[in-house]
Amino acid sequence: MKFNPHQKMLLGIAIGDTFGAGYEFVRNYDRDKLQEINIAEYRAHPSPNYKHKKGRYTDDTQMSIAVAELLISGQEFNLENLADFFVRCYKRDPIVGYAKGFQAFLDSISTKEEFLAKIISTSTRNGAAMRAVPLGMMNDPKKMVDYAIINASLTHNTPNGRASSVIVSLLSHYQLFERRIATVEEIMPYIHNVDAETTSYIKKIAKMDVLDPELLFGQEHKDKGVPCDGMRTAGAVFYLLSRFTEPKDILRESIRLGGDTDSVASISLGINFMHREVSDLPQSLYDELTNHAFGRDYLLELGEKLADKFPIPRLIG
Repeated sequence: MKFNPHQKMLLGIAIGDTFGAGYEFVRNYDRDKLQEINIAEYRAHPSPNYKHKKGRYTDDTQMSIAVAELLISGQEFNLENLADFFVRCYKRDPIVGYAKGFQAFLDSISTKEEFLAKIISTSTRNGAAMRAVPLGMMNDPKKMVDYAIINASLTHNTPNGRASSVIVSLLSHYQLFERRIATVEEIMPYIHNVDAETTSYIKKIAKMDVLDPELLFGQEHKDKGVPCDGMRTAGAVFYLLSRFTEPKDILRESIRLGGDTDSVASISLGINFMHREVSDLPQSLYDELTNHAFGRDYLLELGEKLADKFPIPRLIG
């Protein structure tokens, strides 16, 4: 099966999200015991409280779909239109996996006007980062960063939230157009005026020779894995992409980090998978990925539209 990089980006987002959702914040977390996880099989989350079904993606993919749909719509990328696409994507396909408070918020509204009027946009969590991968398709990095800040400002209008969105979009952009991971020197000019804390943190992650859970996750979470925090999630993604290149390793190590595994795996594999092949992962992860109305086939159709809207000059010919 041959797919374009835009399609593989979306497949990577969805496969990582779907696989990671089965391990998100598992109880009795032990990194060493996850060394031999079966990456050929999706699993439902073991806790019934998650209501997660095997093979189904969660909010990470759905909100990334909304961002991608806005990008190809021709409408202005602003807060109003972004809110509109988020509401429409959720209402047509009310999946599980959102944070409880945000899912209750989405259930309580019906329009973009209600979204904008009622949203509390002061979160430092990782919702902006998890949906920023499609922004990497834009040719102009400066405009892309502007969009990344708009993406965060709607729901995570905090320094950490904005910086995390910018970092993910940059990592995505360099992988798509340069087939490599952005260096810390290439990231710094775009985030040093956005958030000093994130700037210092990413510099430390770049120098980390071996995994330091306290540095990567924070002292409070060093034994729990990646927290639902924008800065820490961006750091985990940067760590993984800087050290692993094979999709199987990206997926496995995303799970072994623990914590918010679906967001880390979704972002990391979405970026890593752009120039890889479906055969680089177990075929079962493609075959058993949800194919409901907005599942696998829809992602592939959306990827074709993205490729038409945002061609990659270096790959033409």
